[in-house]
Order: sequence, then structure tokens, then C-alpha cells
Amino acid sequence: MQAKFSKIFLFFSWVIVLYSCENRPSYVLSQRQMTDFLIQLHTLDGALAAKNLGNANDSINKLYYSALLLKNDYTQKQFDSSLVWYTQHPKKFERIYTQVVEQLTGLDEKVRKGLYHPVDSAALRHSTEDIWPLASKRFVLSRDSTPTTLPFVIKNRKLAWRDSYKISFLMRMAPSNKSSDTKFIIRIHYANKQSDSVVCKTFNDSLLRRYRIVFLAKKMHRIDSITGTLNYYSKFAGRFDLLVDSMEFIRQYDAIAQDSIHKVVNLYEQKKQKSESKTSLKHAKPL
Repeated sequence: MQAKFSKIFLFFSWVIVLYSCENRPSYVLSQRQMTDFLIQLHTLDGALAAKNLGNANDSINKLYYSALLLKNDYTQKQFDSSLVWYTQHPKKFERIYTQVVEQLTGLDEKVRKGLYHPVDSAALRHSTEDIWPLASKRFVLSRDSTPTTLPFVIKNRKLAWRDSYKISFLMRMAPSNKSSDTKFIIRIHYANKQSDSVVCKTFNDSLLRRYRIVFLAKKMHRIDSITGTLNYYSKFAGRFDLLVDSMEFIRQYDAIAQDSIHKVVNLYEQKKQKSESKTSLKHAKPL
């Protein structure tokens, strides 16, 4: 009798093991979720390739894939785990990719017939906007002008790490302008009190010059503000004789990845704050 019960127990144990091997774990995406996400993933691959914007390993392109995960409310770990699980169950994975190929082929045919117009998210990679904050883009300083450095401040919650900024303007300064050490200065002020700055010398030779600088927000922190001085001088002497014209301050950014960028920055700052808190507690002396 005992041997009989042992055989029955062994049989049901194998049934449970086999069932558990085929049963999808809770952390794995369903076949429908996996199919929908892979369609979006391959569509993004195609959009980036069509725009000749590199491959998935490019640092900027990774932001697109992060944004795609955020859009679907999946984590990278969840997708990777699901991918591993389905590769271990080839029949299920084959059914998924059969549907993916069928739907992508159907979309391709609709596009060719003009029945479907996909939004090219990759085209948003080079979105631009003029963020010059002052009302005027032309300044004339003469003998009667009040001494000024033509300062400006840009505060915009959209400003983010990985933004590229281009400032461009025409300037003519006459020899009669006796200000010393003239230059223009741009600064990016980050939330952690750090800053990046760019300095460019200007010349008082009466030539109408085009000044242009492109700079990148390189630090992985939120940007509090951007400030600048178009007419910096260490010492003012005599009078002004200055023209600034055709002022532009262009921000180039990844529109599709903005939420992803901000979340990455916030996560980085939170981790850094926790690390600093642990360090300060570690070195704190007991009272």
C-alpha cells in the first residue's frame, strides 16, 4: 500500500513540475502584451534606421527605448525576464513572432496604399525651439546709453540633461567703445549648485561679426536656469558704441524622450541623495 501511495505521489509531483514549467510566472508579460510591445519595438527600430540615426546601442537612441518602456509601464528587467522566459518556450515565442510579422506586414501594406500614416517618433529627435527670453532681438548702445551688460535669464521646466543649446547673434563694436576685457558668457545652472559655462571674446574693431556657440547640458541633473551676459566687461570707460542684432537662442532636444530623461535624472538624484545620507550617518559621531 505504501509503495502504491509513493507511486501516486511521484506521478502528481511530475504533473506539478511540468505544469509549473509551462505556466507563465506573474512577472512575465502575457503573449498579447509581448506581441504589442515587440511591434512597437520593431517600428521604432525601423524609424531610427530610416532616419539614419544609428542603432539601439547609441547613447541617445537608448533614451527612445527607455521612453517606449515608460509608455507601456514596463521595466527593462521585466522585459528582459519575459524575453528569457519565452526563448525557453520556443513554441509560445514562435506564435508571438508569427503575429508580430503578420501585423507589421499588414501595416507596411497599408502605408504603401496610403491608408495608414504612422507618426515618425524618430523625427522628433531633433525638435527645436527658440527660447530667447527678452522681447527684443536687437540692441543699440550708444554714448547716451545706461551702462549695461545686457544680461538675460532663462527659466524653463522643460530644460533637461542632454539638451543642446545654440546661441547666435550679430555684433559690431566700434573702437570708441573703451570697455576692457569684453566678452559674452553663457552659464547652465544645475539643481545641485554646479554649473557649466562658455566664454567668448568680442572685438572692438567696427566689423560686423557673427558670433555662434553650441553647447551641451552634460551633467545628469535638473537644470534650474540658464543665464548669460552679452556685453561683459571688467571695466567700463568712456562710452558704449555697440550693436547686437538677429539674436537667437535655440534649444535642440529629444521630444519623444523628455519624460524618460527627466525620470532618469530624478532617479539619479534620489540615489545620490540616499548615498550621501548613508555616508553622513556612517561618519556621524554619537552624542
